[in-house]
Amino acid sequence: MNEQSPANRGMKIQIWIMLLMVGGVMLAGTLMVPDTEEERHRMVELFGTTNQGSLLKPAVDISTVLTEKPATSLKWKILIAGGESCDAACQKVILETRQIHILLGKLTRRAERVYLANPEQLSQEALDDLHLAHPFLTVQQSGLSEFAELLKGSSIDWDMRDTRYFVVTPDNEAILYYTQDNDVTGLLEDLKHLLKYSPDR
Repeated sequence: MNEQSPANRGMKIQIWIMLLMVGGVMLAGTLMVPDTEEERHRMVELFGTTNQGSLLKPAVDISTVLTEKPATSLKWKILIAGGESCDAACQKVILETRQIHILLGKLTRRAERVYLANPEQLSQEALDDLHLAHPFLTVQQSGLSEFAELLKGSSIDWDMRDTRYFVVTPDNEAILYYTQDNDVTGLLEDLKHLLKYSPDR
């Protein structure tokens, strides 16, 4: 007589349940992989994202805007733009993004900060002060109006009056944006996540 004890039967049932759960999750994951960009957007809308910033839909290629650095620059960028002048709110954004850049720790070298401004937004004195206070900030005094034009077809609703900041991929695609109402630590979380799962090129 080869009758199994209740403990052995219970263990076998547990093993089968675990195998079915793992198989079910793998099957569901395979079936849910989107085939097209449209399906991917539908999935993001349905399930949401873990991003702290807002997604730019669609992502915006800004290669033609960034003239200070070559378009082949392979660093992630924190792009700061907008505001009628570099007022106290603008200065606060620049300072906070510097702190986030430093808090990236060993990942700092994979990112850079760019401030996009029109020449009329900055006096020479203000520009000199920026260079002195933020030596690793690239200040580009061109391309702001072109940037605004490129954003018109995207999900951002912005009149450029307030300063906002963006995450830009190494391929120069703006993918996330933040307003001054966002907690700037959200930028740190998003960047750490993006840098962790993107190749170091």
